[in-house]
Amino acid sequence: MALLTGALFAQEPEPILDRPARLSDPAPMLPMTPAPVLDTMTLFPDAGDNASLEAAVDRHPWKFVLHGSATATYDSNIFISHDNEQEDYIFTIAPGMAIGRGDFKNELANLGSYEDRFNPDRSEMVETTNYIFLHYVPSVTLFANHSSEDTFDHDVTLDGQYEWKRLTLGLKARYQTLSLPDVDLGERVERHLFTGALTSKYDYSAKTSIELNFFNYLRNYLGNGTDSAEFRWQAWMNYQVRPKITLGVGFTYGMVNLSGGPNQNYEQLLARVRYRATEKIQFDLTAGGEIRDIHGITTRSNGIFGLGVSYAPFNGTTVFLQGYRRTVTSAGTPPANYNVTGIEAQVRQRFLRRYYFVIAAGYQNVEYDYFTTSNQRRDEIWYIHPSVGIDVTPWLSCELGAEFRQDSSTQLKSDFAETTAYFQFNVFF
Repeated sequence: MALLTGALFAQEPEPILDRPARLSDPAPMLPMTPAPVLDTMTLFPDAGDNASLEAAVDRHPWKFVLHGSATATYDSNIFISHDNEQEDYIFTIAPGMAIGRGDFKNELANLGSYEDRFNPDRSEMVETTNYIFLHYVPSVTLFANHSSEDTFDHDVTLDGQYEWKRLTLGLKARYQTLSLPDVDLGERVERHLFTGALTSKYDYSAKTSIELNFFNYLRNYLGNGTDSAEFRWQAWMNYQVRPKITLGVGFTYGMVNLSGGPNQNYEQLLARVRYRATEKIQFDLTAGGEIRDIHGITTRSNGIFGLGVSYAPFNGTTVFLQGYRRTVTSAGTPPANYNVTGIEAQVRQRFLRRYYFVIAAGYQNVEYDYFTTSNQRRDEIWYIHPSVGIDVTPWLSCELGAEFRQDSSTQLKSDFAETTAYFQFNVFF
């Protein structure tokens, strides 16, 4: 399991009210819950496990990876409704393929993983060789009793990195079609998402580095929901004060354009510390302030932070802890932003080499700031998600899991409880 990499500052513009990605979601990237069932070592065996196969693959500049999943899910409240809960059985089939050059195996295995969920910027370049790959996952989701909710979704990712002597450039673009419950809107909605990133890191000296990054996030709703486009420019100056400690100061400028509300500009002044104590413990903290101008209406200031800790106390045991506070633009009406403060924890245990047990839990406090009305809304969301998995063979795994989540909201229509249980088979060639 890869440890936390990069700055864990929680600035993701994606709606944070949605719970972490589940295996039962449409268009899954790889066989993963908030923690993957399979270790990278299992997904991609070392040459010692299959030397002839690895040698044959390495002789070709282009590499192919095929994978897929089949999932059966029970959901007690598919529309996350307060007073009209409807249960159903959901079946998802999602084959996938990646083609690329270079050593992109770890990047592919970590797509959508827990440690990247609150770090979409990935402004600290990963330590790996040059690579580029294109990854596509179509998925079919069928409902036993609500056939009108059946969907055919797509998930396409382009990811690459190239490193010179001092300069490293990164590219990431992802397009998704999704039909899922949206806690912000309080219903199941179909939406198209596009995220993109251009990242750069220049090593000015052995201890000093500079980062210049650009990110964008486009959100298009088919039906209810306010479309938005967010663009963000970010600059960092980093200094390695000790071999294991790096400090940084950063500035962010962002723009948010809404289809049904006032546009926004924001600036953030940030400070960051990264501590790489050992192979067993890693620590990231980013904190700062944000000033946000809602055009023609008001100006808001807010504190923001992101904290990430990864700890591996024993062989086969990994503990993750993340905390965050950020401002996100709502897709609802009347137009609003919401400030979300949350914490997530996860413990993952491997035993007998092929078996895994994972338990994850989280809590979010969400406060809405409406621009044009005196409406008030506050949500308290928590979830718990246990799961067990087994590597049946080097290319086949299965997982059994469940999740309970609850939203206690001051708006009655947004108040709900949901229980899900799933069983999934994964193949990876």
